[in-house]
Parts: sequence; C-alpha cells; structure tokens
Amino acid sequence: MNPRPSRSNIAVVSSAAVPAEELADVMAQIFGCEATAENEMFTPAMFRHHQRVFPEGQFAAVDTATGRVVGFTVSLRTRYNPRQPHLGRWWQSVGEGWLTTHDPRGDWMYGVESAVLAAYRGQGVGSRLMDARFDVLRRLNLRGMVAGSLIMDYGAVADEVSVEQYIQDVAAGRRFDTNLTKQLHKGFQARGPIPNYVTDESSRRWGVLIVWDNPDYRPARRVHLPRHTTPVYPYLGR
Repeated sequence: MNPRPSRSNIAVVSSAAVPAEELADVMAQIFGCEATAENEMFTPAMFRHHQRVFPEGQFAAVDTATGRVVGFTVSLRTRYNPRQPHLGRWWQSVGEGWLTTHDPRGDWMYGVESAVLAAYRGQGVGSRLMDARFDVLRRLNLRGMVAGSLIMDYGAVADEVSVEQYIQDVAAGRRFDTNLTKQLHKGFQARGPIPNYVTDESSRRWGVLIVWDNPDYRPARRVHLPRHTTPVYPYLGR
C-alpha cells in the first residue's frame, strides 16, 4: 500500500513554474479522458496562454517529495454584476479554454477551474490553492470571487431531489457534496443553480453560482447596489 501523501510536502507555486503538459495531465486524470478542446478541457497550449493573459491568477500544487504536479487553479478577471448573475455555460464563459473573456479591468475574479488529484484530496491542497487566489484578489483590491461549483454528488440523488432542494440541503449541512461543501466552508455563498453549466453527468450538468466577497475590499467611492434577486443559501454545516 502506498503511504498517504503528506500535507507538509505540498508547495503552491505559480503555474508558470511547472510544465503545461503536467497541468493538462492532472486534468485528464481527474476527468478520465484526454485533455482536448473537444472534451472541453485545457490543452498544454491553453495552459501556456493563461500565463500570458493573467499570470497572477494561475497556480499549481506540487508534491515536493516527488516533484509531481497534483493540482492547479485557473482564474480570470471579470465585471460580475449581481443584478445580472453569471449563468452562462462554463466552456463559453472561459473563452473555450483560451480565457479570451478575461477583462484586465474587471473588479471580480472568476474561478475558472480548480482541480486536485484524488490521492491528494482531504489534505487541504484545494484550500491552499484557494487561499492563493484570495491573496491575489486582495492584493489587486478586487471585490471578490465568483465561480460555478460543480455539484459532484447530485447525480446520485437527482431522480429524488430537485437541484434547488439539494443546494439548500448542502448549505444547511444536511447533505455533503464533495465539491460544494468545501467551497461553502471557505466562505462562499450559493446564489442559485446554473443549468447546462458543464457536460459532466455526475452533476446532471448543473452548476451552482457561488460568490465570495472580499472583506478587505476598499472602494474608491461607496457604490449602492440593489439586493441580490437570486437566493442566498448561508452555510450552516460544520
């Protein structure tokens, strides 16, 4: 039996420090298919392009004991409007992998993708990758982060539970979702379901709009926005 990876061996670095081919390989291993545009997955060329578009937002997790890349994040900047929530399909929202939707003047970070190899989950790797993103958006004084959460365990109960009820149950701590629960624990709020967000059938193609507000954001002037018209499910789990 292989020993469980040690959390102390994990380093979070800029994705520029690791080969793009290894980032694509992590994605391929997680989703069980070749990293191609046809599969709506990032190719090595796309990962390299991300560095040219928004280098500050790209991170990799490396097992320093083996030199192996075990996880990564991809991000861009956007002009998220709470009055018109992001509800588009993921692949189009990320410029079909090339981040052409990146807005260098955007005041929000969009969490494009975050992935960790199965053998390294439960070790805080994803949390550290998210903290790296939080550090960047604080430094850039962005309003916060928006993302679409893949509800990985919804497919198992989709025939009995509506997606809205599932989100409420996860937010209340009555259900555990491998992806959404961890994101809510990091301080995100669920703002509602996104139909046909991804092609992944484990979620029945649903995503969940999640938002993290930067508590350190310093506005140049006070901006009054109307209350969100989409539901907010506060995290009540432990």
